[in-house]
Amino acid sequence: MTGLQMTDPVGWLLGDVVATVRPSAALREASRKLIREHVGLLVVVDGSGPRGVLAERDIVSAVADDADLDAERVTDYANDDLVTIDEKATIAQAASTMAVAEVRHLAVERDGVVVGVVSVRDVLTVLVETPDDASAPAT
Repeated sequence: MTGLQMTDPVGWLLGDVVATVRPSAALREASRKLIREHVGLLVVVDGSGPRGVLAERDIVSAVADDADLDAERVTDYANDDLVTIDEKATIAQAASTMAVAEVRHLAVERDGVVVGVVSVRDVLTVLVETPDDASAPAT
């Protein structure tokens, strides 16, 4: 149980580390990092900051394309659209942002710097654990 509610800041869902990968990394290296870090998404970063994301689904797409995971690079399959939300936004706002942007992960920022990633699973866990009366307006 998280003990969180949908009105709590999305930043409260974050762990300690943002899992990242270089655009030039091989897809095999990236897939191993996904497993090692127990995450479904890596933030693609270069010397000047975040450049996009690489998700498990991108790796699956590469495998379906019969890609050589040692030769193909992260940049070949990564998504350039980095959808972000401020850490002070509510968990409900994160859910709405995911729905509108049609994404399963959001990069969470503090003062414009990515400090974590929140997934639809994180949000759903809070939603399922929120008592029915906790989302009702106060009377």
